[in-house]
Amino acid sequence: MTSKTTSLLALAFAILTWGLSPVFVRSLALASGPSDSIVIRMCSVAIICLPLLAFAGWRIDRSDIPKLILTGSVGMFGYFLGTIFGFARVSAGIGGIIISTQPMVIALMAAALGTEKLSASVLLGMAVSFAGSLFLFGGDTGAAQSTSDLIIGGLMIFTCGIAWAIYVIFSRPLVEKYGALKITAWSLILCAPPALVFASSSTWSAVVNMRPADWQALFFLSVIATFIALVAWNFASGHLRSTTMGASLYLVPVLAVAAGWLVLGEKVTFTTLIAGFLILAGVAIAEFGKSFLTRVEKV
Repeated sequence: MTSKTTSLLALAFAILTWGLSPVFVRSLALASGPSDSIVIRMCSVAIICLPLLAFAGWRIDRSDIPKLILTGSVGMFGYFLGTIFGFARVSAGIGGIIISTQPMVIALMAAALGTEKLSASVLLGMAVSFAGSLFLFGGDTGAAQSTSDLIIGGLMIFTCGIAWAIYVIFSRPLVEKYGALKITAWSLILCAPPALVFASSSTWSAVVNMRPADWQALFFLSVIATFIALVAWNFASGHLRSTTMGASLYLVPVLAVAAGWLVLGEKVTFTTLIAGFLILAGVAIAEFGKSFLTRVEKV
């Protein structure tokens, strides 16, 4: 098996895993409740990260500690907070579509911080995706949640993209300095303290009453989706073109919609399909519009 074939298989595994993740996030949040779910998940991930951090080394320069706390306790934890509470309100398919806007949020925040310029293609892409979002929230989604749950949950999931943008932008220099394994492990461990704020007398009861399916969801999210899929993605990114890696992410919301339909019995309506197309089209314009126009000008 060639390295390219192995890389493509690793990429396919990562995309399939992340496409299925919304189903498990939603099922665990509904089974345990979002507050208990975030405590259980973050503490489980932190426990797994401790031996990894012992292997990678604990040491972080004192000058980098504030940035590390920002990436972990705000960026990484904010991402999990938004997804868990958001998917408790909206379907896996709709949430998967909304979460696909993260590349644009990252570009917008990078421009606000002055690290990158905000291009016309990003602005156009944002406008198209915003139109898709209005269509999604204003139409018949066929989902069991109320309109208020749809709007609040959708905003929570979109907000998690802001937290993820914080993580991506501020963790980059740390990853370059200390390596991906150490910063990833530290970031996930730092999610546990703020998660404990949501602990209550019902948390331990939720752990004791977890069904086998809930433990399977927790294992999938904590081990497979968080670590194995990320390793597979990093391996693939070292052997495949960035355009291939970027384009593959557009399969995630499609898989999320399909998984929600197959596993959770979520109804897929015409509104969801059209809105999803518009949102993904906007992300595609923002992501690839500038390079596409450059190629056309050269021709």
